[in-house]
Amino acid sequence: MTKLIALLIIMTLRLTAFSQTGTDTIQSKTFPVSVVKLIIKDLLSGDSAKSELKLTEKQLYETENKVSLKDSVIYLMKIKEVNYTNIIGIQNQKYGILETYTKKVEINLKKEKVKGKFKSILSVGIITVLTFLLITK
Repeated sequence: MTKLIALLIIMTLRLTAFSQTGTDTIQSKTFPVSVVKLIIKDLLSGDSAKSELKLTEKQLYETENKVSLKDSVIYLMKIKEVNYTNIIGIQNQKYGILETYTKKVEINLKKEKVKGKFKSILSVGIITVLTFLLITK
């Protein structure tokens, strides 16, 4: 819109240059060309500043959306990390329980082996003594 106003001001400057000089009834005041150029320059820089502001606001909005998305992803990852840590802790407890149970079973197995050897030695000894007694009778 301001470009249109600037164009109209330029056209009025050109039109005043071609206007008749003998009209005394209408007195018009015009800006000097240098002032009009400065006004146009100022209007154009204002338009460019407004468009740049709009682009900057849009970029800021998109950046805020990206940051909030990243924050939500980070939050979810932290929750997953806590869950994984809990799962690992529970698995370590299970392995600890299984290890103690395995050690108890190994100890019981060793006891049973000792008992088995003792029983076999004792039974061989008893059979030997009985056989000796049977033979000597």
